[in-house]
Amino acid sequence: MEQNFEQMVQGIIAHAKISHDELMQRIRQKQDELSGFVTLEGAANIVGRELGVVFEKKESEVRPLRVEDLIPGMSKVDIVARVIRVYEPREFQRQSGKAGRVGSLSIRDKTGQVRITLWNDKTSLIEGDEVRKGDVVQVKNAYVRRGLDKRPELSLGMRGSLLVNPDDPRVSDLPPLVETKVRVADLKPELVEVDIVGRVVATSDIREFERSDGRKGKVASLMLMDSTGQVRVALWDERAELVKDLGLGTAVKLENASVRPGLRDKLELSLGSRGRLLLNPPEPEVAGLPEFVERMLKLEELEASMPTVNLAARVRRKLPLQEFKRDDGTPGRVTSVILMDETGTARASFWDGAAELAQKLEPDDIVLLRNAYTRIGLSGKPEVHVGKVARVEVNPSDVTVGALEPSRIKIGELEPTMDALEVIGRVIEVIAPREFSRADGSKGKVSSITIGDQTGTTRTSLWHEHADRVADIKAGDIVRFINCYSTLGLFGQPELHLGKQGGLELNPVISEELPSTDVIKMAMPVLERTSIAEIQKEGMRVQVRGTVVRVFHRRPVFDICPDCGRSLGSVDTSLMCEECGKVVTPEHRVVLSFMLDDGTDNLRVALFGKVAEQLLGMGTQQVFELFKDTPDLAELYDKFKLVGRELILAGTTRHDKYFDQLELRVSDVQFPEPKQEAQALLEKIKAGE
Repeated sequence: MEQNFEQMVQGIIAHAKISHDELMQRIRQKQDELSGFVTLEGAANIVGRELGVVFEKKESEVRPLRVEDLIPGMSKVDIVARVIRVYEPREFQRQSGKAGRVGSLSIRDKTGQVRITLWNDKTSLIEGDEVRKGDVVQVKNAYVRRGLDKRPELSLGMRGSLLVNPDDPRVSDLPPLVETKVRVADLKPELVEVDIVGRVVATSDIREFERSDGRKGKVASLMLMDSTGQVRVALWDERAELVKDLGLGTAVKLENASVRPGLRDKLELSLGSRGRLLLNPPEPEVAGLPEFVERMLKLEELEASMPTVNLAARVRRKLPLQEFKRDDGTPGRVTSVILMDETGTARASFWDGAAELAQKLEPDDIVLLRNAYTRIGLSGKPEVHVGKVARVEVNPSDVTVGALEPSRIKIGELEPTMDALEVIGRVIEVIAPREFSRADGSKGKVSSITIGDQTGTTRTSLWHEHADRVADIKAGDIVRFINCYSTLGLFGQPELHLGKQGGLELNPVISEELPSTDVIKMAMPVLERTSIAEIQKEGMRVQVRGTVVRVFHRRPVFDICPDCGRSLGSVDTSLMCEECGKVVTPEHRVVLSFMLDDGTDNLRVALFGKVAEQLLGMGTQQVFELFKDTPDLAELYDKFKLVGRELILAGTTRHDKYFDQLELRVSDVQFPEPKQEAQALLEKIKAGE
């Protein structure tokens, strides 16, 4: 009767009086001696005979090596398998200081799959595009080691070789490639890595940034289109350089792209060190792709640093012409226009000759822009720039632009600088109107209410004619704000503002039930002291204690309009308020950002307004004056003496899509008091935590 491997091992141990470890060592040595062409059962049979134990066996002792036979420690491995994943090479630094390169493949036969690592000059097989997904490879003189996931992994050293699509009888025994390519419409959040083929319809320039650990990074983006839709793709670090070779209409294949949520919860793709971009894939793969036809971008498709932008949009608001002097002393002019289409809004700056044309625009005019470009604005959103080479058409007869409908959003989803919102909430508190004087001497009026829903609460400022509406509003009422916008409040949390373009409905008929005022108050989450390592998702209200280990040298103040609370615009029009439509004397707000470390991990934190002032022990004007007098930001932050300070910070975690990481938005700062901390620790020990 034929026996399996474990039965053979037990039989040899029983008859030959050999230990299990010694027997397994001899079996593996026998496999190595036979260059991996013998199975475990075959090696056990040979070792058994050497020890005087003979097994009945119906099949041949020697057969081609398969993936399931691989054991860490084996060498001189010869195996044939099909490539199912290709991972682009990356550079690394050896301990000697010399640079090296490493890439890898995932290969499969009918018994399983294994990763094979290619070192240094062997990575040229990948870089030269000699190996593609679906190819068959013959691996010779490889060795097996235990990978980071504790599974066997092949490694191809100096003596190893890899032959692509060999003439080998073992090829016929391989299963066909299981296609993992998806369409844009098939993208889902639960997909981890996908392959996708499409045409490039827009690209951005490469942008450099600084990571939280101080390392420099690069990112570029493109829009990819197939027959089912289009998707934004972020290219990181070395992959960002690929954007230089991508012309509009180029067909590309992405392999190992990660799926992740982007702006407005739309799915995006991310191509990092594990990803691969192939230009002009074979004809069968591009079959069905629509031909590229130059088209107008929608405002929601704008990215920072797009070198060429063609779009059609409607004028929402026009701001007065501004004159300025450039760094070289030459005069300049700019007119800013707020554009809108059915997907959103964006600011457009018309420079010099185009500025006068922009002054003639009226609300609801349609503008067709060609050869514009984008830059990131102070609000963190892309802005359109219309310069010398741009062409502008006003109200072309063959162009239409859809109407912008306010986006319904929950209070807990609010972020600063969101526009065209619809928010429904129950009134918790009402504050009577107050009058104020503007810089030009005119009077204004503002009131505020606090509202809440199932997801949170927020303060809302009502400006202009809306301020008097609070006389009819009381706690417990339901309000609907239409076409409102969000800003950053004094304590670093998003607030709503209802300006002259917005609308307010009192106690509207709504389809969903809102919690009562008391329930909303009771549902406010309680802060819990936690370690940074335990912070894994956004929306957590936590308190952490740690040490400031790194401060980000950013401009420590930003400007807001004193009349309506909006953040003010781009650098060249920093005194122009879009909402009020005039030049204003700005109010300053302090902003700080640094890394906090508590020994378990580190976390990026951001403090705004009064919270940042509390930490610095300085008022806003004092910080602003210090900023003006100290042009070197490194020297300025040295004066703040933040690095090394131990702090207790409370706030809410949020996901920063720009840096793709969690951040703590701080709402309260405390300084550790040794006796209180010791007492809290003692109580925790007594409670058995």
